[in-house]
Amino acid sequence: MQFKNFLKISAALFLSATFMACGDDSSSSASDEDSSSSVPSFRSSSSLSNRADIDYKDTVKLGDTLRIYLELFKGDTSKMDESEIYLDSAANSIPMYLGEFPKGSRIQVFATTSNIKNDQILIKSELGDYLQAIKAAPKDASRKDSVYRNALIPSFGEDTSATFRDSNTFVTFSDNHYYLEIAGKFKDESSLRLKVLVDSSYYKYTGEEEKISMKMTDTLRGIMLIDKSPDQVSIAFSAKEGYSVNLTTMGENIILYKLMDGDKELGSSKTNLDTMLVPNDSVNWSIKIKPESFSSIWTGPFATFEAITKARELEQGEYFSKPDSINYPGEEFLRTRPKDDLGVYKYNLRQEQFVWIGDYKKGDSLIVKHWIQNYNDESYENVLLEILDKDKKPRDTISSVYGGNFKIGSKWPEGPYYLHYLRLNSYPLAGVVDSLRYVLQLSTMVQQPGLLKTMKFYDSEKDAVMKEQVYTEGDTIRLKDFTLQMAQHSSSPWKEIGSDIDWFVPCASLEFLNNGNNSYSCDDSDEEQEISSDYLIAKKVSENSDKIELIAQSVADPSMRDTLQISIITKAD
Repeated sequence: MQFKNFLKISAALFLSATFMACGDDSSSSASDEDSSSSVPSFRSSSSLSNRADIDYKDTVKLGDTLRIYLELFKGDTSKMDESEIYLDSAANSIPMYLGEFPKGSRIQVFATTSNIKNDQILIKSELGDYLQAIKAAPKDASRKDSVYRNALIPSFGEDTSATFRDSNTFVTFSDNHYYLEIAGKFKDESSLRLKVLVDSSYYKYTGEEEKISMKMTDTLRGIMLIDKSPDQVSIAFSAKEGYSVNLTTMGENIILYKLMDGDKELGSSKTNLDTMLVPNDSVNWSIKIKPESFSSIWTGPFATFEAITKARELEQGEYFSKPDSINYPGEEFLRTRPKDDLGVYKYNLRQEQFVWIGDYKKGDSLIVKHWIQNYNDESYENVLLEILDKDKKPRDTISSVYGGNFKIGSKWPEGPYYLHYLRLNSYPLAGVVDSLRYVLQLSTMVQQPGLLKTMKFYDSEKDAVMKEQVYTEGDTIRLKDFTLQMAQHSSSPWKEIGSDIDWFVPCASLEFLNNGNNSYSCDDSDEEQEISSDYLIAKKVSENSDKIELIAQSVADPSMRDTLQISIITKAD
């Protein structure tokens, strides 16, 4: 349904050279379509003092689609249609009040005109300043070239089939009262369709200062007149330990973004920044934004930017003061982080973990391994694995592929030690099940040579140490069926250790002990073969001179082994 603008006016006012209206807000009707939530509150033009003396003909109802019908006054009031607006034949502009807006407000204007020659829609402050349009518009009806101007010309718009043929955006650079001016040569049956949206203080920065600030979670938009802007804008923001900050920037006519930690440059880009920052303590960062030096027909008059910070409380293990903790040596500790399918955690940009690996004394030896799942781990130059003491001081580094072994040095402090893992730029793997895609899994293994005092094969039925075992040819030997009795040194701080076992067979024994396909074999330089399966088969009858051995090695203390002697006899008929 269409509603026509309705104004009651006296005949005496038709001699004015401008649009005649009574100023009643209800005179501009609107449809309930194309409504917008982007409608700020503002004071009516009739309730303000100390204002410019402008004969407003109506107040635009923000967010509504207005349909305005115009008619030239012929001098006979008896033939006036109350659903139309009558103009004096000399009228060439129609001022319509928008509201009082703070600087940085974004005014979006959508319009279609009909039977208005040289049509223009302008936004003007009551101080007389016209606002410049943000985007370039067609230079003329041919639409071959575009120019930046301070007006919207609907008739030059390209979208002839839409509700509005053209649109443009204007920005306020001062707190003021603003109005919309419809200009052109009007005639009988002139009309226009109009909608105005206003976002108050959309741009928090409008070019005055060189230094501004934003919060840990914030969106800061800025717009500058290039020829009047500072050479560089510095945006300060900060975070405290226990939080990460995702930072993204974008803009137009910005030639450089730099991310700074004090005087130290962390990174720069000519197009945008997209990174995650994690403070160790409270940290102050800044973004240096450099706009174009001069405006031109290509850049237009404005440079704009948007900086977005999103703070996130860190998970267990993501910072030093709240580390993950292994349970005991010889066990794989697995930490599964939340799924990042929405890009909140940004594991593709940064992965970090702190793991308590135990309390140790001088001279203690350790083997530490760390690996990840579901994300690429082949970029070795972008990964750091270091051992930290209780004061967070790095003491050693290990390989992301093989792990590493080290000893608590004579000058190292006694007490807690931590593994610190940091990897940058690791993409999620595609060949994983959907439930684990974008899920970061981090594994840590600690082994401590010298932890055990003894480890022996144990026969629980006889309650005795087992030194040898007899099998029949063809028997399947289940490795999980063996029991290993372990005892720690009395000085060990661990209440519990891992009971997992690594299994080995000497090369000379592989013809007697192997799997079904005899797939275990040795190279010339090997003395033994590690067994990855959970079983072996007694392949061949042994003679008295044959020495067949099965070796068990503690995962918790890889320096501790025990060997079981094996005999294989002929199967009875």
